[in-house]
Amino acid sequence: MGVKRMKKNMEIWNALNKTNPDFTKKFNKFGGKELTTIDPQYQIQMMTNLFGPVGKGWKYNVEYKYQDGLVFAEVCVQYYQDHKWYEYGPVCSVQNLSKKNGGLDDEAPKKAMTDAMTKAFSHLGMSADVFLGKFDDNKYVEDLKKEFATKVVEIPKKKQNGKKNIKLDMDQFNINQIKAAINKINDAYALRDFKKDHPEIFDPNRMSMREYRTISDLWETRLTKLNQQGVN
Repeated sequence: MGVKRMKKNMEIWNALNKTNPDFTKKFNKFGGKELTTIDPQYQIQMMTNLFGPVGKGWKYNVEYKYQDGLVFAEVCVQYYQDHKWYEYGPVCSVQNLSKKNGGLDDEAPKKAMTDAMTKAFSHLGMSADVFLGKFDDNKYVEDLKKEFATKVVEIPKKKQNGKKNIKLDMDQFNINQIKAAINKINDAYALRDFKKDHPEIFDPNRMSMREYRTISDLWETRLTKLNQQGVN
């Protein structure tokens, strides 16, 4: 297998494998072992950031089964890449329908679904650092916090007169430069690749909500226009 092929195989994994510590929590499992949980809304954000809005760039389907006081959630995930849909699953999780006090846990189906989705997303490489035990290393976590706090993003530009790609400090960047880069892209697939290659630009944690919405809305509008041009 060639290096180029291996690199392509790891594209999704490498885009999702690092976890922002701000969206994790520690808890002690029965037996005293400390585990790390990941905010499920953060996981949805990660999928949306990479593939686009749910229902358009990625989808999931959940089936519930009830047996012997347990609820089973089976999740299948689909994502759109290279002009076609890919699907994998089902990935299963189970929860007890009864609380410790004997009452009905009406949150059990939701808990089972959330756990199954976390497991399913991990198959793509999401939060691989958590599942590989790297969050047990305090130095790794501290370094990761610094990495996510570093607000530097690279905007792709054609090299002119030997100049290299421009690096922008997200504390001082010109949002018009990002908007111009998006508007210069004239192919829907290239626009998707732009988002995959530069996730920092679409990360609400690295800019104000107003700037995030401006960039995200522009990207969506541009993608819709390019798709319509492709149809016509």
